[in-house]
Amino acid sequence: MQDRMRRQDRKQQLLAIALELFATKGFENTKISDIVAKAEVSQGTFYWHFESKEAICLEMLEAGRVQILNAIQIGYRTTKVDVQDSVVSSMNIFEHIFQFAEENPFLMQIILKGIHSQPTLQAKVDEIKTDMEAAFAKNIRRAKELHMTNERINPEMQAVFVMSLLEGVLSRWLFKTSSSSQVLQHHSLQQIIEETVKFEFFGIFGV
Repeated sequence: MQDRMRRQDRKQQLLAIALELFATKGFENTKISDIVAKAEVSQGTFYWHFESKEAICLEMLEAGRVQILNAIQIGYRTTKVDVQDSVVSSMNIFEHIFQFAEENPFLMQIILKGIHSQPTLQAKVDEIKTDMEAAFAKNIRRAKELHMTNERINPEMQAVFVMSLLEGVLSRWLFKTSSSSQVLQHHSLQQIIEETVKFEFFGIFGV
């Protein structure tokens, strides 16, 4: 039992180190020797847990995919509620996603920026985004079925808009890479989430 727990702890350590290096140095510039050196283990230990550098990246991306989709699932409705309750539900979704991003900035950097030089890994990143969009569409479709939205809306199109809004705000908030990011730095995380959700529901004119 203790040996299994130690192996699991070592695996998680390797995942965390690899994730940080992939995000900060780039996947191509990170070698397995860099990962094991920082973990202070042998390459044999790495290969005990993972077949390759690509394999460790795919595993971390899949773990992130599951957690993000679980957050979006929170918003799935079984009964009809009013607009205010819908706003609160959407707030909960965004809170979970933003908190996950805050706790996992290196993973979010990889998901948001992609790994375009590696087709297999980029395909996984694209799958995550596609699944997120589909999950949002499912929630919106359910709200439409419960007559909580305008009958003319297109859930798939609305999901594209929500996903684009989420990606844009997350990128600016996490990476502080543009002048617009400075606006976000003057607000708390809760304020950013509230303003994002209000825009999602009511747009610029609040109607």
